[in-house]
Amino acid sequence: MACGLFAAAIPGSAMAADVPDEVTLFKNVNVFDGKSDKLLMDYDVLVVRNQIKKVDKGIPTSGTYELDVKAGGLKQMEAPHTAEFQPDNVVFIYEPEQTVTKQVKVNVIDGGGRTLMPGMIEGHGHVTYASPLMSMMLNQDISEQAVRSARRAHDYLMAGFTTVRDMGGNSVGIQKALDAGMFPGPRIYSSGPAIGQTTGHGDFRTANDGHPHFDGRERAGVAERLGWTKIADGPDDVRRAVRDNLFRGAAQIKLMAGGGVTSFTDPLSELAAGVEEAKRYGTYVAVHAQTNAGVVAALDAGAISIEHGLILEEETVKRMAEIGAYYNPQAFLALQDVSKNPMFQDPIQQEKNRQVAEGAPQAIKWAKKYGVKILWGTDVFFGDDAFVNFRQEFAYRDPFFTPIEQMRQVTGNNGEVLALSGWKNPYPHGPLGVIKEGAYADLLLIDGDPSKDIKILMNSNNIDFIMKDGKIYKNTL
Repeated sequence: MACGLFAAAIPGSAMAADVPDEVTLFKNVNVFDGKSDKLLMDYDVLVVRNQIKKVDKGIPTSGTYELDVKAGGLKQMEAPHTAEFQPDNVVFIYEPEQTVTKQVKVNVIDGGGRTLMPGMIEGHGHVTYASPLMSMMLNQDISEQAVRSARRAHDYLMAGFTTVRDMGGNSVGIQKALDAGMFPGPRIYSSGPAIGQTTGHGDFRTANDGHPHFDGRERAGVAERLGWTKIADGPDDVRRAVRDNLFRGAAQIKLMAGGGVTSFTDPLSELAAGVEEAKRYGTYVAVHAQTNAGVVAALDAGAISIEHGLILEEETVKRMAEIGAYYNPQAFLALQDVSKNPMFQDPIQQEKNRQVAEGAPQAIKWAKKYGVKILWGTDVFFGDDAFVNFRQEFAYRDPFFTPIEQMRQVTGNNGEVLALSGWKNPYPHGPLGVIKEGAYADLLLIDGDPSKDIKILMNSNNIDFIMKDGKIYKNTL
């Protein structure tokens, strides 16, 4: 029964709608649950709305399920002919919200013996770095970058990545638009702008750019103005930057503690202040650090997620294992030949890359030897020519890890670190990266067995079915 009638839309308000009452049952699938050493053969997986309800054999396909469905709220409907005052012939009515029980049928999906696995998680992405650097800095305004970021998000999802941990960039707005269903893409755990020091890895200013603190933000470099990075010097400045990122919607914090191949100078961050402030808000810090000194400083400060860390000493790797730190190396970026890449033509950059390429294999081997929790991430950024190859990370890790180890890294391991965001977690109602009761229904059906050949996951044509949050985005069965 209608309780109110509104002749015009309410700006900024969301229309309440009945919650979808879908039940999906996957039959005849071999399940990789994100944690185990082998597949569960010929299992069934029941999905109710956007969460996994049951993982078992012989789940019945017939009958109906009773679901509690919320109904009512503000709804849009066609206006009666007498409502001539409404030019677009639309009115809004409010019905009392209530919970009703509905009988729903099961939507059965026969997997045909395919592999059902959790949606993959990009552990170190940059959704908003979606064009060549010089083009972004010189030729694109923020609206064009937003559109290109939306396309990058779509491409991630269609590659089977249902979640991205964004490690620096102005991605909170993209996340909100994705969560509102405005366009298809993955879940995003945004770090907000990466926080670094003056002259540090995140300081992309040119000689003609001012300093945000001395000359004002309007004269700062493009990276600062558009929210790619944030310059902070000293403990108080770092605390302020951390608080600002969290206020604007960051799930975790990204700090710079050591140089990158693209940068020329990089002093250490005031890491302890950043880690302390993030903990105060219930979340954690991921630290960009390439060298042993940078990683040691990050661990001393209490950081729990080490990004890159490709020039390490054995004792440091052992310490990472002992304290339960997560390690996110990027084998593809470290081991590829960048001599012909226009971004890496300066002799200083090429020497850095040589050191990384020499140190990375040993660091990764030590991490595996001592049982460090290893994440899967690519740090892919800028143009489409780079993004199209980002799944080469599977191939570059192949000499170091078995296929099932990589499958755990790109699902369950990455899901663990997402959960460290605590009450800043944008998706708090279930775990990600696993197939178990209560987990979010982010699922892939793979034509083939990636536990025997990991390179199957490098080709989107092998991904026959993509579900995110219980919604189907691809189905070629």
